[in-house]
Amino acid sequence: MSSAGGDPRFQELRPSQHVVSSRLGDAGVLVHLKTNQIFELNTTGIRTWELIGEGLGLDAVIEALGSEFSADPDLVRHEVTDLVLALTREGLLDVGGGG
Repeated sequence: MSSAGGDPRFQELRPSQHVVSSRLGDAGVLVHLKTNQIFELNTTGIRTWELIGEGLGLDAVIEALGSEFSADPDLVRHEVTDLVLALTREGLLDVGGGG
């Protein structure tokens, strides 16, 4: 599996303009308006989405989550990288200079 870590494109992450999100308690959902697909996110997933929406890049998101959840930095990097790759693959995130 490829890793987003170290890839400069992943320092510029933006929610796609075709996605709306909603927090539901500790979790959340993303809806891709073009495909009508709904994606459920757990507590850390929706927090990752919120931090990306605030303009944070991958490294800053990982640092923030590690601090907020008092989690192992390597585990956070692995989990966030996997999530970013999945969200990008599904067209929910735009990365780098294009998207």
